[in-house]
Amino acid sequence: MIGLMLSIPLQIVFLTGVSLLVHNPYHPNPHYTLADFLVASGYVFRSALYEDLIFRGALLYILIKRLGPQKAVLISAVLFGIYHWFSWGALGQPVQMAIIFLTTGLAGYVFALAFEKTGSIYMPFALHFGIDFVNMVIFSQDKAIGLQLLVKTFATDPASPGSVISILVILVHFTWFPVLALAYLRHRKLKNPLP
Repeated sequence: MIGLMLSIPLQIVFLTGVSLLVHNPYHPNPHYTLADFLVASGYVFRSALYEDLIFRGALLYILIKRLGPQKAVLISAVLFGIYHWFSWGALGQPVQMAIIFLTTGLAGYVFALAFEKTGSIYMPFALHFGIDFVNMVIFSQDKAIGLQLLVKTFATDPASPGSVISILVILVHFTWFPVLALAYLRHRKLKNPLP
């Protein structure tokens, strides 16, 4: 529950704030149905679960046993970032690959650290699912699953792509949650450390 309570409300507040800052607020999708919501939610659930079972469940557990927690968490994060080059179809696009690697690698680091600190897959899965659910299902941030519950007023943000506001929004968008989650995890007492 803590993972969901950290990720979902904070991400909603952040994305709403950003949309207002760039003068492109969200509004309800008039064509959205309960069936759309259930299909998209199921997709996000399966996707996050699949990735967490591989990168935090099997791979990270083995790496922690063989290399120790610090190296294992870092390797898991690097592999998570590289995996998203393939899953997001970015191979051959160096700038896109660098952005994807840094952003998903940072998120992968947070998720791996959550696993290492708690000794359980529940926290990283909740953090991962919460972020993806808000971005993909509530705020239609992933074009692969189409428009969801809320859609932007304009197809592109009125703030110009190279403006200071636009650059700050991009930097904050990909770093604010990992920074908060890392702060929480670094000060969390181990309840279920790995044997």
